Amino acid sequence: MRTSIIPRLLASSALAAALWLVFAVVRWGLSQIQSGAAQLARLIPEVVPPVLMWGDSGAWVILTMAVGAIAVALTHALVTSLAGRSDDGMLVAAWFATVAAGALVGFALDLASAWGALIDFGPRGLLVGEFGAAAASGALWGSAVGWMPGLVAGAPGRAAAAEPRTVRRPAWLLPAAAIALVVVLATGVAADDARTAAIEADVAAQQQAEADASFGAPPDPAAAGAPVPEIAGASVEFDPQWCTPDKATVLKGEPDAATGHRALPIQLMNFSDEPCVIEGYPDIAFGDQNQHLLAVTIEQGGSFMSQDPGPRRIEVPAGGYAVAILGWDAASPHGALVTKTVYAAPTAGMMRGSWPIDLDIVEGSTVAVTAWAIDANPSSGG
Repeated sequence: MRTSIIPRLLASSALAAALWLVFAVVRWGLSQIQSGAAQLARLIPEVVPPVLMWGDSGAWVILTMAVGAIAVALTHALVTSLAGRSDDGMLVAAWFATVAAGALVGFALDLASAWGALIDFGPRGLLVGEFGAAAASGALWGSAVGWMPGLVAGAPGRAAAAEPRTVRRPAWLLPAAAIALVVVLATGVAADDARTAAIEADVAAQQQAEADASFGAPPDPAAAGAPVPEIAGASVEFDPQWCTPDKATVLKGEPDAATGHRALPIQLMNFSDEPCVIEGYPDIAFGDQNQHLLAVTIEQGGSFMSQDPGPRRIEVPAGGYAVAILGWDAASPHGALVTKTVYAAPTAGMMRGSWPIDLDIVEGSTVAVTAWAIDANPSSGG
């Protein structure tokens, strides 16, 4: 290549790279606007796949665009030198080179954005997403703006040539352009990895924030466990005076707390017109956030906040109440299986009622339950 053509070729390729960079930057900038103006980005050819222009990827966005622009310049110079045989054909050659450079760099970026799917699924992975969109947009971009680098490349030299000058390609240009395209691919893959890592970090942070703000571990639909039985396994014969479900019902009272200790009254209300009798301890169970039976040890007796009167037969008057107290030590619910539902029956062998409630009775806790006693002040329990 004669020296009079070299500056024009370099200027033409530099202009092509600058135009590509302007289109990429402007489209990216418009897409970051949180308003209707972001729709203007759709009017600009998508020379870089959107997944590689994710805002939170930081410096990778800038690096991807910079490396892409360099690759456009080198590819443009290579194709121009191959297609332009003389001064007369430089305008068309440079215009065609702009189309080719946009398409080749776009294809490398398309391949980078689909690299993960390609590794996981082979050639079928290229069917995921919009593979080829950047290459097509790059070719469209080159068709629209290629006349400008073409005019620069085809401009007449300062001195008229005695004979037509031929274009000779420098030996280093082919490997330089090939390396640039490989670097574009590698940079795009790294940018996509950075985007994926940033998204995963955001998701993990959000999950952690939700876990910190929630009571207990988040529900897990895949968690193993057994549902809470409706009736505890017991064989009991009840005499006619017993507080059976047709005469009485179990109610949940209001929880109470002291430093490091908790209590929850469970009431038995006789809603019939006749007295009924109850003896012993209520049947208690707990359900976790996965609607499974929570592994809790139930002990009959008193706790820090209650005294156990011991099991004895008591008569609950019509409209009257009996009460039993659950007691346990406070525990951290963070990330744990916790009580989301309390189940109770007057005694084992009867149908359990249930109430949704958040309690810091966690997996492995020990809960003490007192025997039934007449509730002399039922308003304080329910």
